Amino acid sequence: MRSLRLLCAVLLCSVLCAQEPPAPAAPAQNPAAPAAASQYPTAPLSPVPLSEEPHHRLLLQNDFVHVYNVMVPPLDATLLHQHELPYLYITLGASEVVDAIVGKTEIHLNLQDGEMHYTPGKFAHVVRTDAGLAFHNITVELVHAQAAERNSCKEVVPGAALDCPQEAASAKKGAPETTDDIVPYFETDEVRVELRKVAQGKPYVEEMPKVHALLVALTDANLNANLGGEHVSFLHGGEVLWLPAGVPRRIVDFLGTHSTFLLISFKDGAARPATP
Repeated sequence: MRSLRLLCAVLLCSVLCAQEPPAPAAPAQNPAAPAAASQYPTAPLSPVPLSEEPHHRLLLQNDFVHVYNVMVPPLDATLLHQHELPYLYITLGASEVVDAIVGKTEIHLNLQDGEMHYTPGKFAHVVRTDAGLAFHNITVELVHAQAAERNSCKEVVPGAALDCPQEAASAKKGAPETTDDIVPYFETDEVRVELRKVAQGKPYVEEMPKVHALLVALTDANLNANLGGEHVSFLHGGEVLWLPAGVPRRIVDFLGTHSTFLLISFKDGAARPATP
C-alpha cells in the first residue's frame, strides 16, 4: 500500500513539473503614448506632380497660368509634391502650417488672411497642418519665366525691400497712410499684382484693357463681374475669373458695401490664352 502511494506521488510530480509556466501579463498601455501608425498619409517615394496632389483642385488653366484651389484640413498633410514653375499663393483665412521642403529644415509659418507670397519654384515639399487649423489658399502657377522679382507695397518676396510709391508720396506730403483703392503689391518683368478695392459708387472699370489679367476674389468679396457689356459671374472669396485683353471690364460690389480682390496683370498681352 505504501509503495502504491509513493508511485502515485511520483506520477503527480512528473505531471506538474512538465506543465509550462504561465506567460507574464502584458503591461497596461499608457493612454498618453502616441499611436504607432502615423496620422498622415504615407508619403510617396518620389514627389508627385502638383496636378496629381489630391489637396490641389485645378480651377483654371491657360497659356499664362495654372490656378489651383488648395484645401488641407486640420491635422492633415499633403503628399510630397513638386513645384516646377514659379508661383504666387494667396492665403484665405488665418492658418499655421509646417513647410517641409526636401533638403531643408522644416519651417513653421503663421499666415494671415489675404497674405500673398511668391516663390520661383523648382522644389518639392510637404505641407502639414499640425496646429489643428485648416489651410486654404489659391495657388497661381506662372507659366512664363519670371525675372526681376520685386516687392511694391507688400512683402511678397520675404526679406526683399519694399518700393511703395504711395508711401513715398505720403512721406513727401507728411500725410497719413494712404487709403487708395489700388495698392501695388508685387511686380516682375512679366506680371504686376495689385490689390483692388470696390464699393458702392466705386467700381473697377477698364473700357479697353491692353493685357490679360486674373482676378482672385478675397474673403470679403461680393463681386458682380461684367465683361463686354454682359454679366458673367458673381464672385466670392477664393473664386477666380480670367479677364481677356481687349474686352471691357466692370467689377462692382453687388451688396453696395466694399469688396477686395487681387488683380494679376500679364504684361505680355499679345498672345491669346487657350480656352480654360
